[in-house]
Formats: sequence, structure tokens, C-alpha cells
Amino acid sequence: MNSAIQSLANQVEDSLQSQGIALTMGGEPTFIPAHPDAPEWNNAAMGEQKLGYARRMTAELIRENYPGALTMQVFGKWYPGEPLPRWNCMLLHRKSGEPLWAETERILLDDVEGQNDPLAAEGLMQTTADQLGLSDFVLPAYEAEKSTPTGWVLPMDYVEGAWSSAEWPFSDSNPLQLFMGDSPVGLRLPLGDLAEGTMRTALTIEVRHGALEIFVPPLDWEGFQALIAFFNATIGASEFSDIVFCGYAPKAAGDELLKFGLAADPGVLEVNLPPAATWAEYDRFLSQSARAAATVGLQLTKQQLNGAIYGTGGGAHLAFGGPSLEQNPFLLQPNRIVSILRYWQRHPALSYLFTGQYVGPGSQAPRVDEGPMHSLYELEVACEGVQGLAGAPEGELLDQFYRNLLTDSSGNTHRTEICFDKFCNPSAPNGKWGIIELRAFETFPRIETMSVIGLFVRTIIARLCQAPFTEPLHRFGPLLHDRYFLPAFLWEDVQAICDDLAAHGFAFEAEWLEPVLAFRCPSVGQLKVPGGHVDVRQAFESFPLMAEESQGANTVRVVDNSSDRLQVTLSEPGLAEEAVLLVNGVEVPFELVDGKMICGVRYKCASAYPALHPHVPIQSPLEFEWVSKSSGETMQAARYHYWNPFAPIYEGRPQDAEEAAQRRSERWQSADDLLGRKPEQFKPKLAPEFKHTLDLRRQLRS
Repeated sequence: MNSAIQSLANQVEDSLQSQGIALTMGGEPTFIPAHPDAPEWNNAAMGEQKLGYARRMTAELIRENYPGALTMQVFGKWYPGEPLPRWNCMLLHRKSGEPLWAETERILLDDVEGQNDPLAAEGLMQTTADQLGLSDFVLPAYEAEKSTPTGWVLPMDYVEGAWSSAEWPFSDSNPLQLFMGDSPVGLRLPLGDLAEGTMRTALTIEVRHGALEIFVPPLDWEGFQALIAFFNATIGASEFSDIVFCGYAPKAAGDELLKFGLAADPGVLEVNLPPAATWAEYDRFLSQSARAAATVGLQLTKQQLNGAIYGTGGGAHLAFGGPSLEQNPFLLQPNRIVSILRYWQRHPALSYLFTGQYVGPGSQAPRVDEGPMHSLYELEVACEGVQGLAGAPEGELLDQFYRNLLTDSSGNTHRTEICFDKFCNPSAPNGKWGIIELRAFETFPRIETMSVIGLFVRTIIARLCQAPFTEPLHRFGPLLHDRYFLPAFLWEDVQAICDDLAAHGFAFEAEWLEPVLAFRCPSVGQLKVPGGHVDVRQAFESFPLMAEESQGANTVRVVDNSSDRLQVTLSEPGLAEEAVLLVNGVEVPFELVDGKMICGVRYKCASAYPALHPHVPIQSPLEFEWVSKSSGETMQAARYHYWNPFAPIYEGRPQDAEEAAQRRSERWQSADDLLGRKPEQFKPKLAPEFKHTLDLRRQLRS
């Protein structure tokens, strides 16, 4: 990071500190391998390959940054239609530096089979129970109609510094029978068979895939440390290896514990960074995760078949909150939430420029004004209501203000640009922490870029804490997509934000975000013309949601991804006096915007089903012709192919960045065969919704 960035970061922290604001920030970068072809790198959440990457990456974090940390595999969110809760490889590190687990080499940190015999589980359980004085309570656990135990169960709890157990109503004649499934024994116990008031927590030990799995029951921080210390000593004095700790992470560890989570998520490995007190700390956590990922062969971008490069598709969301409920800046002064909502709504660059492959109402992070027409008005009413609150309200009340307004089209409170579902969500461990999650953020090729984006957002929030933002919500109407799907307008908005930050004393330079623009809106081609050139850049597109379709017991909705959008710019406004630019024979209706002649071009780039407008044919390649107004002849011409110009398909993804670049460059070709002709020219059919965009799908000719 350059010194100016470091200086601004220090200034932001000084500003927050001077106001007595403790603002934590977290992040969720996502990673994929270079060749993400397995289902778990596309639509599925879990897979053995992904688990192996997670374990190896955890090992790398321990080796490089957190020696003495413990890793365990906990179980996170459980979604409808998925057989098991999603795993989360968690790294636990005492902030004091005191080792929690001394021998990392004893832990199985790969996706290979372990070397343990099933008898190892019985041996370790018996040793454990004997040393804890609980040997009378150990039970074998069986699958239905099996006579060999799957694992061993020890009911146990830790109360006032001592271990205790309880008799469960199972015996040789009434064995403990597990629920069906392939999850650990600890998740399949028949707890419903226990009488009311019976202890329901248990340590379980089994051997699965050769790994000696120790299932840790729910314990507070003191009990958890006592149990891990016990196994440190017991296993250290034995030959046991290929250990996997799983089960429950400790409760109420407070500020003593630092946690990284490497979680299974559809198509990606998601890293949940520890909450950071400052941007510098966030930058350190982010960089550590990126280095560990790179070492094991994971990356931040995905190469498409046609050579285009996007983020992983899994996002790099940002989350802001406080170190405790008592210090949470949003609960202490809910007007800060209002400022954030108003500021984000009035600056579409924060919604579109940093996010993923497609945007709009069908995306994973829709804006509030991309929902029902009444949403913006109702949000204004809610903001006024929060502004009128006296004192510091409970999170439950704030939840009522926003949870029904900040959703996607299906009502999902999590899939929205500003996620507000952690103020009163009893189903999530962090569901009442008062966290605001910003989801319109994706991964970028360089971690430094992502870190600067984090500073950009933190600076904006510091500015809003310093001076509340009270401008009313803006009615963009159709111009929202027409203008802000084009990079020129987004960059204009970024500069406006930087001007606003500067006016409040924060010198964030827009040029620090130029790598964002270059990656998200790359040049796809340039047509040199007399006196200048025509530049064509990638713009943003919204993929409409299709109707619900039945898929077995479930229903699904897919998006129509058959359209694409480009931005066309003349290097000099005066060029338009001598010639006209045609795209597929239609005159491009340039608008003069801040001294530049700009127009968006929307077209059908591919076939899809289901999709809108079956009467519109594929309109790629696009033919760009620079035609003299005086002679009517084509002076320069090029073709832009959305897909392979040489064959119907590509033989797999590009093998490396060089091949991806080659595929991209091949899709822009000069069209000398069009030079000298006098093409028929058609005036564009325009619409009130599109002042800055030529929609070729409406320019069909019989």
C-alpha cells in the first residue's frame, strides 16, 4: 500500500476514535481452483475436493501466521434440499499467543484417508473416560441392524470446573441406535429417547475414512479449553494421529479468541475473516487468507469459456458492527443506519461497480429501488421513523423497521444489497449482533484492490458517522439502469463520492479504484477512425428472473442470461460531425456526457431457455461500421464476437491467463470486407426507458 493510502487509513481510525466509535469490519472473500469443473465449484456447496482445499489452507494459515492454533470442523447452515449442514473448517487461535493445540502434525489436514483402525476410537474413548473418572458412562453407538459399533458416546458436561456425566437409558439389550445418515455420530444421537431433564450433551469418538474424529459437545470457553488441554496431554502421550476435531466451537469466548472460518458455499470456498477493529487489521487478515489460498492453489477469479475473467461468483461481502452490543455503533445511534441507507441509494456506483457478473433485481444483491414500486416510499417512511426514535432501541425494534423492506423479489432477507438480517435472527449464532452486511461486493484479481475497496467503504461510514446524511431517497426511475449500467456514469459517481469524502476531510483518491473499473469494464475492442477512435468497453447487464419451474419436490427460478451490454465512446466529440457509427446497420444515438460522446448497446448475445423474446435472433457478432456522412461509404469496420468466432464451442476453459487473453483478443476482428460499401442505414427505435442505450433487440427488420 502506498503511503497516501496508509495515511488516509490512519486518519479514518483517528476520526472514529475521536468520536468514541468502535467500528468492527469483517469480510468474506471466496476462492476457487484454477479449473473449477467439479460440481462443488459450480452449483453444489460441499464436496471432498473442496474440503481438502479448506483443510490445506487452514494448515497453511497455522504454519505461517497462527502456530499453536486448533482447527476443527464445525457444522454451519443447513439449507432445504441439502442432506447435511454445511461444514466449516474453523481455525481457533488464542489472541494471547498461548498455544491451544501444540501438535498440528497430529491433525489430518488434507483430503486423504487417515491411517486409523476402528479400534482406535474405542481405545481413545476408554482412555478418556478412565482419566476423567467417567468410564461407567461410555456407550457404544450402532447403525440400525449392525452388530459392530460405529462409534463411542460419553454423555458429559463441564460445570464449575469439573466434568460430570449421566446414565443414558441404553444397554446391551437396548443398544443406542443412531439416526440414519453419514454425518458424525455426535449429530445422529437419539436425544428424543432421553427423559426430560437428562443431560443431552455428549463427547463422541469414531473412525471415519481412517480419521480419528473427536466430536466436541457444546461447551463454554472454560470447559472447551479444559477438554482441548486434556486431549493435548492424552494424545501427546500416545501414538494417535490423523485426528479430526469436529462438533461445536466454544461458546462465549469473548475477545480472547481469534477465529477464521473456511466454509462450504455453493461454487466457492468462503473465508469468514475475524472481525477487525481497524482497516489495517482487516487488511492483514485479508492478505493472510489470500497468501494461504494461493499456496494451496486457490485463486480469486474464474476464467470463462470465451476468455472473459470474472470474480469467483461467490462474493467478497463486507460486514460492519461493533465489538459488543453495548458498543455497537448502529444500536447506539440508529441514525447511522439511516445515513448508510440514504447514501447507498443515492450512489449507484456502490451497488454495481464492485459486484459480480450481473446486477439488477434478479441478482444476489438487488437495490431497494429494484423491488416493488412502493419500496422506496416505504423505506423513506421507515427512515423517518428511525430518525424519530429516542435513545438507543433494541435490535428487535430496528429489525422490524427494515427486515420486510430489504429483501429480494422472493422475500429473502439475506439476498439483498444491504443485508439487515442480523439484528433479530434467533436462528443464526450471530443473528443479534447488529451487523450490517454489504453484499454487492465481489472478488478481484489482486487482494490489494479488495483491501482498498474495504478502505473506501470504511471511509464512507466514518464520514457518515461524522456528519449524518439526510438527503431524501432519489427516484432514479428507468434511468437507474440506463445510466448506471454504463461505466462512464459509474465512474462519474465514484468521483462524486470522492469529492464528498474530500469535503469532509478524507482524501480518498478515485484513481486508487481504477483497477476496479479496468477489471469490471475491460476494453473489448477499439476501432481506429480518421481523427480518433471508437472505444468499446464491457458494461453491466441485468438478467431477468424467469417464472418458477418445478424441479422434483422443489421449484426453481433461473435468470435469462442471453443479453449483454457494451459502452461505445468516441474519443473526440467532433468525430460525429463527419461520420456516423452503425451497429448491425443501426445508427448509434450518441449523447454528449461531460464532454464525451457515449452510448450503451444492448443486444442478444446467445440463446437460452427459458428466456425472454424468442423472436429475437442471436445478434452476435456485432458489426461496427464507421460511415462517412458525405459519401455514405464505410471507412472502417470491425466485428465483435461474444462467442468463439471459429467454432460452435470451446474445448473447455482456458488453461491459463495467456490462453484466456488470446480468446478475448480473437473475438474482436477487423472487417475489411465491409470497407468501401454503402450500407443501408437505419434510424434507431428509441424508448422512454433508454436515453443512453441502443437496444438492438428492438431494431429487428423483416
